[in-house]
Amino acid sequence: MSVVSSYRTRIRLSVSRTVGGELDPTWRLMQEAVEAVAEEYGGRVTDHVFDYFGNRTRCDFAVVTDAFPRGVGIRVDPRGEVSFVYDNYDERGRGYRRAAAEIAERVVQSYTALAVAKALAEMNYAVSVEEGREEPGGIRAVVVRGEL
Repeated sequence: MSVVSSYRTRIRLSVSRTVGGELDPTWRLMQEAVEAVAEEYGGRVTDHVFDYFGNRTRCDFAVVTDAFPRGVGIRVDPRGEVSFVYDNYDERGRGYRRAAAEIAERVVQSYTALAVAKALAEMNYAVSVEEGREEPGGIRAVVVRGEL
């Protein structure tokens, strides 16, 4: 059955999107993570997703790719809690459930890696980030290193 569902994460952003007229650092990190994932998957960033029937749902951020053209949305509630929204209904067997979950996982992973790198840099560490893909299964690992 087609329905746009919401999936919570442990990520929390600032309650206020802006600070002193500029984008809050936690929101900026999420924007960077979303843009990185969209680029990685050859997609684009929007502010909405679609369900199976073509109905539009607005989000704070969304990633739309060829593998999942309906998009994976990111919403931030008034308490700053982040959730993913998407409709993975697939009567034709196109693998939408896996594609949507993979995009959401990559956003979480990218946000986490960027946040750790930023925190280390703020503590005057020299930061390096290494990414790799392990085959088969496409398991991805991100290593963030900080050296004084």
